Amino acid sequence: MTSIRKVGNLSYHPSGAHVTSLETEWGDLFYLSSASAFGALEAIRGGVPIIAPWFATFLGDLQHGWARRSPWTIEETADGFHGELVNEGLSLGVDVIARADGLNIRLSIENTTAESRRVQLGFHPYFRVSDVEEIAVRGLEGVDLLDRVSGDTFPAEGDLTFDGLVDVIALGTPEVRIVDKHRVITVRSHGADSTVVWNPGEKKADSMGDIGVHEWNDFVCVEPALLGAGQEGVQLTPGEINILEMDVTVEAAG
Repeated sequence: MTSIRKVGNLSYHPSGAHVTSLETEWGDLFYLSSASAFGALEAIRGGVPIIAPWFATFLGDLQHGWARRSPWTIEETADGFHGELVNEGLSLGVDVIARADGLNIRLSIENTTAESRRVQLGFHPYFRVSDVEEIAVRGLEGVDLLDRVSGDTFPAEGDLTFDGLVDVIALGTPEVRIVDKHRVITVRSHGADSTVVWNPGEKKADSMGDIGVHEWNDFVCVEPALLGAGQEGVQLTPGEINILEMDVTVEAAG
């Protein structure tokens, strides 16, 4: 963790251009695993992983693509940082702006080759919560949910709550609120077509070596993503640029 750097209330790691912490009046916005690995070619568990050029293993074998495991070129700004990464004919850029009550992250991807490329983009934020089994994720009403555990698709009804493994893809991009005991986190996005909600639950977390003991209930992931129809990616023509943006705010609960 010695490579973690700090700009104001924001902390980040240059490997993956990875936000690891954002201190606010209502506590740290993000969970960071006590058992996470750090450094080049490692996938940091917690904070805000950048997902590109594919999500999960939908378009490739490496889980969530190579962007989060690669060393980015980073330039710090007054309230965050700008990062760049070029690999396999794709040029990525990220801009992070921290505020007292949240942050904005803007991710771009450009196809610098002469051939069309199929890509996906996403943010994988681990939002810190008091206890995932006592929170509610709101705002998904009327959106179809694809359950990645059962394979079923069904319309969301009411609050999404947690009791064991939850891994769903909301087939839309509503404004989502994470309602906790003492604070509410609001997640908005632009350029996404899906919102992934995930927590491994106790049983799955016990098999994951980079989640600290009993830490599975300390976070929930609400992830804006550009996955494409049928989660098969989107075509990026030569010279074309796609942009995904996430804005997060936190405030005291009601």
